[in-house]
Amino acid sequence: MKRIKAFLGCWLVILVLGTAAYAQTVLTDVWKDKEYKDAAKKVAVFCITHDRARRIVLEDEFMRQLKARGIDSVPGYIIIPPDKMVDSKTALTKMRDLGANVILTMRMIDKLKVQTQIPEPEKKESTETSRWSNYYQYVYDTETRSNDEPAYLETVLFDTATQQRVWAARSVTKVDVVNPELITNTIKIMIDQLASDKMIK
Repeated sequence: MKRIKAFLGCWLVILVLGTAAYAQTVLTDVWKDKEYKDAAKKVAVFCITHDRARRIVLEDEFMRQLKARGIDSVPGYIIIPPDKMVDSKTALTKMRDLGANVILTMRMIDKLKVQTQIPEPEKKESTETSRWSNYYQYVYDTETRSNDEPAYLETVLFDTATQQRVWAARSVTKVDVVNPELITNTIKIMIDQLASDKMIK
């Protein structure tokens, strides 16, 4: 009930205040596996986008901010190169070999999805994103956005041992121009929320 009220409260702010409400990134929903007690030791970071250069910038910024918190990480672009196809089993094996115990992904989603709650993993409709092996298809098949619309994002943390989703957040960011400050601030919000939820230090 508490999560539902928080979710509805976020959307009420956005609907009432309009564009001004998401001049910065606004989290619309956050989900956490309450039974997950592990913490990130090494993070494999995947920013899923068709823009190769932007993917590298995003993944490097995640790594920079994680390093500032004393958390080791590895960028997805050395595991799944932007210009190559790598099957999910090979990618997962490489992440485990590199010592990553969690996978952090960020991808574009559509407006309809960001307006809905993140489903619980046991629900049938959540199967597309509740396991890494099912989610993996989005590395090659992700949403795009028009220049005149906000960026609707979904950030998900998976456990590499079980491939299960253990944390997720959906957000809205107004995007006039993609610049370093916008990227830094958006990623900081995600990192801060992960820390608040005790998924990282």
